[in-house]
Amino acid sequence: MGVVLSFMNEKQKKQMNLEKKLLRELSIEKIMNIAEECFTPLIHFFSKHTDILYDGCIDFAIEAYLLGAQFGKFGYYGESVQKAMTRSEQEEKQLLHELYEYALSWSEAFNITISHEGLYYACEHFIQTWWKEGFSEREKRIKLRLR
Repeated sequence: MGVVLSFMNEKQKKQMNLEKKLLRELSIEKIMNIAEECFTPLIHFFSKHTDILYDGCIDFAIEAYLLGAQFGKFGYYGESVQKAMTRSEQEEKQLLHELYEYALSWSEAFNITISHEGLYYACEHFIQTWWKEGFSEREKRIKLRLR
């Protein structure tokens, strides 16, 4: 008799291997620089010394990067970035709201008054930047047949 394979297990293994390969291309320094670029105008104490905020930004950047990478295969087949973003809109909005709540809670913890609208747009820019970065990296990997 043959061995019975679970396709879900195989799919998860394949997904994990892909994510490991994609994360090798990700730079912590780049994440920190983009986070600083997005949030420094709003949160003045946001610097490389505030590890709490950077840790959260790194986590959200990785999640957005991997989410964009999931949809990068559609870009390889000719779909535009904007159309692919609408496919992942629900997951992207969830990441955006979680990052916004995270940043808002830490600004309140440090007693800093911040423009809620400005913070929301900064979070949106941060998530979209990393989503597009993951999208283009996956598209590039497929074109180079690195999968």
